[in-house]
Amino acid sequence: MTANRIPQTHNHYLALGADLDTGEAVTLDLDQHPHLLAAASTGGGVSSLLRRLAVQALADGATVTVIDPKRTSFENLDGLPGLTIGRSPAEIAEEIRLFHAEMMRRYTSGEQGPRRLLIVDELTQMRARINCGGHTELDAAVRLLRPVVLAGHSVGCHLAVDADLEALCWFGLGDRDVLTKVATVIMGRPSRQLLSRLGIDPALISTERGTGVLRLPGDKGRRLAIGYLADAELRALALGVVPS
Repeated sequence: MTANRIPQTHNHYLALGADLDTGEAVTLDLDQHPHLLAAASTGGGVSSLLRRLAVQALADGATVTVIDPKRTSFENLDGLPGLTIGRSPAEIAEEIRLFHAEMMRRYTSGEQGPRRLLIVDELTQMRARINCGGHTELDAAVRLLRPVVLAGHSVGCHLAVDADLEALCWFGLGDRDVLTKVATVIMGRPSRQLLSRLGIDPALISTERGTGVLRLPGDKGRRLAIGYLADAELRALALGVVPS
């Protein structure tokens, strides 16, 4: 587990890419849409998108906690100021508990603190690990993601998670009350059940790598060309060397 801390600025926009139809830049306004669900088939590019979001948040002064059960998706970002990475089941459980505890402290005290982003990669993989048994603490910690979605936005705590619909439902994140609070990026070939639950027109889906559909609560979605950066560019962005 690695941890470094930096102070926060007040930029609440994260760049996602460009609208495929208009060419306009597409950003996620964390004040309006504080949480993000990213879903894709294997190799669909979700981890790359989450890495981009992590370094943008760092560049804007937020602190970022990354849950990386694959242990390799974020290794090239290790040591960046403001970034904490949990990889083992024990580290993952501890980092989620700490994030939730800070959110609840702010929520009950009414205190506003630096913006914080929790990125959870491979929630589906964690679900499979829990189903194999012996991970009671991990199971309990991951179930804290639902209250983060429900309460975190009011105190500057945000969640970006990679999961399919089955994993979301397993951990209590699949009901409509929760899904109406999150922005969604869909890539690859997600299940029709997930598209239906999110209200996304299947005709918008493309299998071309680097593309997806962004759906904000209340709309039907827009086609998106997702901006990716190489590892060196990601580190430079996080350190403020290059613009986002």
